[in-house]
Amino acid sequence: MYKTKDIVLTGFALFAMLFGAGNLIFPPTVGYIVGDNWKLAAFGFFITGIGFPLMGIIASGFAGTELDHFSDRVSPMFSRVFNTALILAIGPFLAIPRTGATAFEVMMTPYVGMGNSTVKFIFLLIYFGIVLLFSLRESAVIDRIGKILTPILLIVLAIIIFKGVTTPIGELISTGTENNFRFGFYNGYQTMDTLAAIIFASIILKTINGKNKGLERKDQLIFLLKASAIAVIGLAIVYGGLLYIGATSTSVLENKGTTQLLNAIVEKLLGKSGNLLLGVCVAGACLTTAIGLTATVGDYFSSIFNTKYEKIVVVNILVSLIFANFGVDLIVKIAAPILTFIYPIAIVLIVLNFFKKYFDDRGIFIGCVIGAGFIGGIETLQMLGYCPATLYSFYLKLPFQDYGLAWLIPSAVVGGLFRAVEKIKQK
Repeated sequence: MYKTKDIVLTGFALFAMLFGAGNLIFPPTVGYIVGDNWKLAAFGFFITGIGFPLMGIIASGFAGTELDHFSDRVSPMFSRVFNTALILAIGPFLAIPRTGATAFEVMMTPYVGMGNSTVKFIFLLIYFGIVLLFSLRESAVIDRIGKILTPILLIVLAIIIFKGVTTPIGELISTGTENNFRFGFYNGYQTMDTLAAIIFASIILKTINGKNKGLERKDQLIFLLKASAIAVIGLAIVYGGLLYIGATSTSVLENKGTTQLLNAIVEKLLGKSGNLLLGVCVAGACLTTAIGLTATVGDYFSSIFNTKYEKIVVVNILVSLIFANFGVDLIVKIAAPILTFIYPIAIVLIVLNFFKKYFDDRGIFIGCVIGAGFIGGIETLQMLGYCPATLYSFYLKLPFQDYGLAWLIPSAVVGGLFRAVEKIKQK
């Protein structure tokens, strides 16, 4: 039987894994933009930034023990393509470069500014050099650094949130924004935690089983649910607090970018010393995240292409270094249409894997993915400015479009049709 201590420790481990130092830059910006409508935006952000990632972990446990099991009911080829897209998103194209860019902008820009490209390149060269070194050679040093800096980061955030909530830096004002739930919902995509949860689920579940051997399936699920509840509470406090503080800053600060807004808020609350402490902690936490993600990319692609792990790691680092120089805001802008397309498919697969044992055919998996992918494609085209007017007009008439869930009904309908066809074929 598991112990309460094990649940608490696992809950905090889940919190640390899903939080990620880079994710703290998004809630203040969301709050700043929506102003006094921050509660609705927070609710939407919580669903995609907290709820779906935790559901993803549980659903992956139902799906099977390997990453390929998560989407192989659609087809083995789709599973390989989908998994590759996930790995590239949390790897060299988006998440890893963002860790480097975030580390630089939070740690260095209060002192050297955003425009100093030479200092930025040198910083990123050193940053990714360290990532390369520790990705190629296993060492406990970086884990120890992470275990020291992450608790300090959480303490600093606790101080920022407490001070920002008890003595706000400004007043809540109306910004005139609409569809605030949807805005928060889509911004939760930027955490990329749902995608990461799918990939890391097997590791998390194996860790739980390893520490609690002999647990029956039902007890394992109860254990995971209790640990998840702790993670949810922690994430809700941090994200909600930062979002509220961002909302109170609208009346007193100018939003010059995600990291610059965060630095300005921290300076208002804690002064320059607060910026320095936060910067060091964020940089260290981003570094440990980047090393873990680099190792994941190396392991996955070296097995697919049957090539050396070291070669994949070097290529990953070079691509990440190039993209990191774009800066956080440009990386976020590039990520938005990509995540808008991937997320509906990932969410649909999470829900389907919850009920996998009740579906004895592939039809519903194929249909739901096609339905979600089609609507996600429309949203992506619209975001890029290439969506035909008639297609977008159709999209606007879909139920739940105002809530960021336009794909829900089409996915269910197409899934039902494909399942019916599959049943007819079987007969």
